[in-house]
Amino acid sequence: MVNDKKRFAIWAFFIPIALFILGTAYYIHFYVSPFLTIDYAFFLKLAVLIGLFPIKTEDSILFLVTGISLPVLIIYGLIPEIIVSSIAIIFLMLRSDIKFDQHYRYPLNLLMFHFLSVISAGFYYLTLQLLDSVFNIITALLALTVYMFAHLIFNQLSMYIVEKYFYENADAKVIDDNLTFSFYSTLFVIPLSFIIIYLYEMTGTMGILIGALPFLTVTIGTNFYYKSKVHNKYLKRMNQFSQELNAKKNGESVIEIFIQALVQIFPSDAISYFTVENEAVVRREKMIVGNGEIIEKNELFHLSEESMLRRAMTSDTMLSHCHSKDWKVYCTNDIAYHAESALVMPVKVMDRTQGIILMTHHTRSIYDDMMVSLVEVFHKYFSIALDNAHHYEQLEETAEKDFLTDLPNLKGLSKQLQKVKDRGSVGQMSLIVLDLDHFKLVNDTHGHQSGNEILSSLAKRLRNNLSDSIYVARFGGEEFIILLPYYTEEAAFAIAEEVRQLIADTPFKISESMQSNRKEKVFVTASLGLATCKDGCMDIEELIHLADRAMYIGSKQKGRNRVTVAQKGS
Repeated sequence: MVNDKKRFAIWAFFIPIALFILGTAYYIHFYVSPFLTIDYAFFLKLAVLIGLFPIKTEDSILFLVTGISLPVLIIYGLIPEIIVSSIAIIFLMLRSDIKFDQHYRYPLNLLMFHFLSVISAGFYYLTLQLLDSVFNIITALLALTVYMFAHLIFNQLSMYIVEKYFYENADAKVIDDNLTFSFYSTLFVIPLSFIIIYLYEMTGTMGILIGALPFLTVTIGTNFYYKSKVHNKYLKRMNQFSQELNAKKNGESVIEIFIQALVQIFPSDAISYFTVENEAVVRREKMIVGNGEIIEKNELFHLSEESMLRRAMTSDTMLSHCHSKDWKVYCTNDIAYHAESALVMPVKVMDRTQGIILMTHHTRSIYDDMMVSLVEVFHKYFSIALDNAHHYEQLEETAEKDFLTDLPNLKGLSKQLQKVKDRGSVGQMSLIVLDLDHFKLVNDTHGHQSGNEILSSLAKRLRNNLSDSIYVARFGGEEFIILLPYYTEEAAFAIAEEVRQLIADTPFKISESMQSNRKEKVFVTASLGLATCKDGCMDIEELIHLADRAMYIGSKQKGRNRVTVAQKGS
């Protein structure tokens, strides 16, 4: 971030430094031809076109101004060349739609290009003077090449200094991908500049027009090439992450991979994931700033009628905005950081909107039509993966639950125990195996449907009377398991005795007894076995075995309706 002191300092020094550079330019050039001519006007128009149609790469904006500035330098002199370069850079910045708070970029870029013009021209004139005795077409080409590469090298150095010390960017590099691109583009521009100069010397104004055609063709072609390259790069990354999305079977994991993929594939400053509470309220649960990790949040947002989050939710479509003036006035509560461009994506599971993703960037119009279309395609992959994960979770839930009682089965209980262990060391754990007494007689007397009603009622009774830290599962038939993490043997015995009394003292209602064909109340008792382990010494299967053995040998064989504790070595 550039502070106000630096912004105003640039403007304060702009005029005196610019005058100094122009003065220097006046003294180092050989001559200045009259340049207020129609021919020069054509060069100015060409400079405008170059500024308005730059080459957009993934990380920056480039334009081949040297292809025009060099012919102007040779034909008219250094000061006319500085004017042409200045016109090109001004129109480039206008095309980039620079915001008002970045006004300092105008004098900063103009000063940098004035400096580059003087340095490059100095190398050009120096080359001519050194080789003056052997002046020929080869010498001219060499001088052109020296000019181009001097401009390239000092431009890269200037950009590094500005990024490193003015913008305070610690990641600034002298050698990067833009330098490689600029090097190859310079190799193209050198012969094109020579063609323009040669044609102008031979045919005058018509030479400028003819020479400009291949130059503009290269500019437009390079732009298309870079767009295609970026497009393919996006598609390749999207394909990689799509495979990761399809491999995930958990909805939460699918959402996290998707928002991480958005950060790594597309330009963004921040991404937020909101869950939908209702049409007017959302809760931000996840956020990524820059290229960082996912930050867990719990922030409630009340949406205005015109909020882009609310409009995306109600319209069920992806929304894109290029300027903050189009949307931020309605979203004062949605985000609390600077942003210009924004993409809003509804997150749907089985045709129901459950969340919203907001992706923003500080640059205006960065999400162009091509990028929006790519994000839409990737969003469809994400929606399919999210639905698949939801189906898988439903199947898993069904496989881990008992249909009759809606309690977990043994597989579901093992999963709950694993969640407990994942939170930290369990230390000690107790387990109760519960079996209803003479339940076959209940089925034979009142019918299996009535028996099922009793089992279902017992499950509800256990859930309603035991704390959330105690897990209940159906073991099979009329057997149930009660898992008590962190419970000592004494505390677990008290729970077991409470459960025994809860079953024995309160009758179970059945809707229609097979014996009497009417509603009845049935008293049932249960035998319970208890086993406890300390310091994580046993797994759940061993605990079940010990508690089950204590229940049969101790409680069942000694009269039923009692609790038996498994003894060490039993």
